Amino acid sequence: MSESDEGVPRPQRAIVTSASAAYIQRGDGKVLLVHHAGTGYWVAPGGKTDEHETPFQCCEREAREETGVPVTPGRLLVVQWLPGGQLGTYKNPYPCHLFLFAATIAPQDVDRIQVPERELLGWKWVDPDHAPALMDGTNAALFTAALKVMSGAAAAPVYLEGRHAPTAVPAVE
Repeated sequence: MSESDEGVPRPQRAIVTSASAAYIQRGDGKVLLVHHAGTGYWVAPGGKTDEHETPFQCCEREAREETGVPVTPGRLLVVQWLPGGQLGTYKNPYPCHLFLFAATIAPQDVDRIQVPERELLGWKWVDPDHAPALMDGTNAALFTAALKVMSGAAAAPVYLEGRHAPTAVPAVE
């Protein structure tokens, strides 16, 4: 607890972070995944926002940093709320909103992809239906929700809490 100017205790503000990732799909339908060195799993290119950076800006920057080529984010597909603490293979000290955007890479850049050493172990184009099997449970849920949006089976954006969609959405009055 911290104190206000009047000496009255007030709760400290919760720290919440944001992260963004890019769902990049080629013309043949395959999606781009990167092999995360820290977890050993395959994920969509992305990462945490920098200070004063929007999730959209973060998606463009992180995807470019993780692929070595320009990436153009588009529509928002999924928002996933991740609580702080241990969730699957990830340990995050703070709660986090994760935004997954549809994104594109120019055709001339597809063969120029290069991932940063030590952070990522590699990259590959994968059939979207096989991608969740390469991921940890949290990213598999995120990616599965994106597949539903991309196929037209769900409207964008899908909202997840942890690994699951809420079972009920409270009415707005």
